[in-house]
Amino acid sequence: MQTETIFRIILPVLIIAFAAHRGYYVKNYSKPEEATVKQREEGIISKLAGLLGMIGFIAVLIYVINPAWLAWSTLHLPLWFRWTGLGIAVIGFVLLQWAQVTLANSWSDTPRMMKEQTLITSGPYRTIRHPIYTAFLLILGSTLLISSNWLIGLCWAGMTVIEIISRIGFEESIMLEYFGDQYREYMKKTGRLFPRLM
Repeated sequence: MQTETIFRIILPVLIIAFAAHRGYYVKNYSKPEEATVKQREEGIISKLAGLLGMIGFIAVLIYVINPAWLAWSTLHLPLWFRWTGLGIAVIGFVLLQWAQVTLANSWSDTPRMMKEQTLITSGPYRTIRHPIYTAFLLILGSTLLISSNWLIGLCWAGMTVIEIISRIGFEESIMLEYFGDQYREYMKKTGRLFPRLM
């Protein structure tokens, strides 16, 4: 089997695995609306992120069917770089699952404050405030390296970055509102998406 064919299989499997993982948690761990105290309103940012995701999905389909149709956006990355992309995605999935298990019933599919919510500071949350978003960046950002295609990579990474910036802004403001000094102290010890170096 040619190497390019392997990557053409890996890429859609990665996207499907990500969607399946997310779907599983949405189906089994979502809370009813009445459990919500405060929630982010979906706006233009979410729509823009959705548009980029749709373009990215179409680009992946084209890449799988016939990569020559996307030759104009091909990057000429070394093979080891592309395999590194797969390694990054695997690390992202491990972090994602670790964060989901740590949150357990405190997880929500949308940015919101729920009744009786507690501040989780164990597992990956010991050093990172938003490890699920870090995992999203690792998994969906890896599409750039795996596909060796800037259109695919920028759509998925762009969608993720836009959505994460919007979510983090809302989540941190609501956490400060409800947890106050406890969250301020937590912020001093942790990084938003990566552990603090100092």
